[in-house]
Amino acid sequence: MPAEKFKLPASSYEELTKIIKAYSPFSEPAELGEVSKFIGIDSTVISRNVGFLLELAILNPGQKKCLSSIGRELAQSLEHEMPDEIRSNWREVVKETDFLAKLITAIRIRNGMDEATLQSHIAFSAGQPKKPQFMTGARTVIDILRAAELIKEKDGKVVVAADMAPIRSEEKESSDFSSPEKVSSTAQAISKMVTSATVPSRDSSEIKININISLNCTMADLDTLGEKLNRVVEEVNRGSQLDVDETPDE
Repeated sequence: MPAEKFKLPASSYEELTKIIKAYSPFSEPAELGEVSKFIGIDSTVISRNVGFLLELAILNPGQKKCLSSIGRELAQSLEHEMPDEIRSNWREVVKETDFLAKLITAIRIRNGMDEATLQSHIAFSAGQPKKPQFMTGARTVIDILRAAELIKEKDGKVVVAADMAPIRSEEKESSDFSSPEKVSSTAQAISKMVTSATVPSRDSSEIKININISLNCTMADLDTLGEKLNRVVEEVNRGSQLDVDETPDE
């Protein structure tokens, strides 16, 4: 049994998301009774899930609780039923929660697990006994990973559906394009590298060949693109030199 216990949720995914959304209207830390009255769920039920929401940093700690920054983003995406944002926010939560991130690694290493085995693995890893309330929590954790689209069913097993790295990659690429200075400087560097190739002729004069290259790439490719294109030009020069050297004199 693990030395440190990880608090699992005590409710289903649907009830847990209702609790998260219930904190959204409160701009200041709220008591359980206030949240309970707003959502119509008993305060004891909310209380049993607070520990898990603190583990995920969805709630900020304190005698009264309020949503963290990522918690508020998640709550709003759930409230407005925006699938892409829900997925993105849950992925961010998973990435920043060591326990959840390690679950993805465990599933990948084992090349998948059947759902019952995965539930038991979650409860065991959390240091919790195999009792109904904790198995409910384990199922909710699985549903969170599904909502993040990090796992899927394949051949009767739960397998990893995506790596952690691409989280919000679209936003990163968009922010790269918002910097015209970066685009301009990179383009100028590439232009200097591949403007032309010089091919020697047999009579020692030079034939200058201009090469126009159309590129279809993302911003992420630009950092190494210049070096790759430069190697292409060098190969052209090297090949042309060999052709000249190997041509017999008339």
